[in-house]
Amino acid sequence: MARGRRPANRGGSVAFRRAGFVVGLMGGGAVAVGLYEPGADFAVPAMILAGLVLIFSLVEMRQGGGDSPSDFSFFGTAGPLLWTAGVWMVFREFGEVAPQLILLPVGFIGWLVISFPLQALLVPILAVIGMEVGLWTMDFQNLAGLAGNLAGYGAAGVGLSIFLSSKAYRQRMRKTLIRAKRDTASRQYARDLGLFAEMPGILNVLPDHDLIEDPEAGSQPAVEGITAAFDLQLELIRQTLSLSTVALLWPDLEGLEYRLRSIATTRKDIAPGPFEVGAGITGALMGAEELVSLAPATPSLGVPYYLKQNEVGGILAVRLPDDAEEWLGFDDKKIAPVLCVDRCSQEPWTEEEKATMTLAARKLALDVAMCRQFQAMAHERSAIQRVCIAMRELNGALGLEQVLRATIKAVRTLVGADFISISLLCGNGHCVALAEGEGSEQLMGREFSRDEGLVGQVLKINHPLPAKAQCHGPTQVFGHDHLLTGYNSLLILPLQKEKGEVTGALTVAVKQAAVFTKARQEILELIAAQVAVKIDLGQAHEEINRLATIDGLTGLINHRTFQHGFEVMLVRETRRNGSLSLLLCDIDHFKKINDSYGHPFGDKVLKEVARILRKAARSVDLAARYGGEEFVLVLEGSGEEGGLQMAERIRQEIEKMVLPHENGPVRVTLSLGLAVYPDHGTDKERLIRRADQALYRAKKQGRNRVVLWEGE
Repeated sequence: MARGRRPANRGGSVAFRRAGFVVGLMGGGAVAVGLYEPGADFAVPAMILAGLVLIFSLVEMRQGGGDSPSDFSFFGTAGPLLWTAGVWMVFREFGEVAPQLILLPVGFIGWLVISFPLQALLVPILAVIGMEVGLWTMDFQNLAGLAGNLAGYGAAGVGLSIFLSSKAYRQRMRKTLIRAKRDTASRQYARDLGLFAEMPGILNVLPDHDLIEDPEAGSQPAVEGITAAFDLQLELIRQTLSLSTVALLWPDLEGLEYRLRSIATTRKDIAPGPFEVGAGITGALMGAEELVSLAPATPSLGVPYYLKQNEVGGILAVRLPDDAEEWLGFDDKKIAPVLCVDRCSQEPWTEEEKATMTLAARKLALDVAMCRQFQAMAHERSAIQRVCIAMRELNGALGLEQVLRATIKAVRTLVGADFISISLLCGNGHCVALAEGEGSEQLMGREFSRDEGLVGQVLKINHPLPAKAQCHGPTQVFGHDHLLTGYNSLLILPLQKEKGEVTGALTVAVKQAAVFTKARQEILELIAAQVAVKIDLGQAHEEINRLATIDGLTGLINHRTFQHGFEVMLVRETRRNGSLSLLLCDIDHFKKINDSYGHPFGDKVLKEVARILRKAARSVDLAARYGGEEFVLVLEGSGEEGGLQMAERIRQEIEKMVLPHENGPVRVTLSLGLAVYPDHGTDKERLIRRADQALYRAKKQGRNRVVLWEGE
């Protein structure tokens, strides 16, 4: 519980309710005399009164009057009266323009019948009858209209009452109400017991939007367990000391009232409460005293939970100890849980009985403390489970793309982020590798300088920004031409490897203010450190994959990858009835080049030929080193004519190429064989064989030429 808060004056609430009741009566009277009829005079007073009705109605709803009230006294029905007056004001003011507004009061009557017990309906029903009769008396509606309206309102109420009385509805509602009442009571009792008052630091970093286990939703077993323990202990005390009643009174969080949380009694006239703080014997325990005993009892210091104070001979009340300073306090007063007992005998309480009650109070306080610890452990387990889920998502990723997406998913598991981006170092700046949120499409793949924006500063100083993780107004996060707007919480974390080397930055933005507490930031820094390691591993994994598919010397794809890629391209062209060209190339007299100029120069020739092939290939084409001095080029969507044009252009480029050597310039030529799908074959092996046959003919015919396969 919070300390240092003074309980509010309950008398103020009663005065407000009485004022609201008066305003509701005035509103109903104004409707009855025709103040809200079209064309009526006194428009300004009518508007003022309508405004008062609206204000009091909204405040009444906010204070909980929208729920079924427990106060059915004369002034306790101020809420329903105010709402009734407000509905009739709207209906009479605009009903002539929009006749369908008749559904408004009819529906309102139905809602009253569903939502409130019969005791609370008397005042609003009388108000409805009074307003309708008043309008008839003032000649604003005829007798038929009066009868029709009252009949319609009555039919709505009776019809819904019949529906509510049906067996199926009653069974369904009974189960729902019992469940809702039990859950609400468990949550409230758990809050009063302080089961959620102290949480481990890790719990404070977890958002409410994605709870794996709602802490309060799991309070019912704890509340049921501690309630059963209290009931047994109270009954044991009652029987041991031959008492009439043993009751445990627990204050609410605001210190406004006591609630009867557990009781063992032989009496039948038990008031359910709640009871005003300071009522009866509880007022004597708000000072320095920890135990108060009365024998014989006096009516002014009676027990608050009896409807009648007769047959009460002695009362003893003890405040539960607050060694942990959990109870609400202000000045020299303490509002703490109270263990209260009474009996018919007027004999003074013995020191042994007082000591027994003091021990019982300490035992009850210890039970609450232990329950808090168990509940906190359960919550911590839930929190750690969520962190583990986030880490599991991250650890399950391999490639860089998977790591980036797993990172965003992990961050969303821990923070209700509206915008997330991951920037990686590239060249002299940083590139946005992945982003999610408003405006992320404009950022994907863009490169920014390290000299601009907060991300650039984070990469320079290797420290989180901005200060206190807050931003106000448009913020230059990435560059001069891109401002992040509409966010109140912003945190940019460096992605550091184990040795402190920064590889990128993680940006998380939330529209809600003050999201990134110190504990939350520490958790995200832990995630960022893991992300940096995973990104490094992801890049290494991609490099390994690249090396497994790329020829190390030329940079073209290798033979094995070509075989697979060629199969995929054939399947694609088969589905769309397309065509493709297969070019098999061989460097002329390559063995002679190696023998004359050396193998290092031969490698240089291979690299230059590969460069020209790579430059000639489109993004949809496939260029590969077939083996030795042989290369292959697959042209997607290209027939015989396109294949011949591409082959001739490549041949000419190679022919014009001059490679410098210490013995003088060196020129090389290329022979090419062409086979076309589907004209020359429909399967991979046949096409490769026929392209190879065409290449053989090109060499046989003198080399440095392109030959199209023309038959066996």
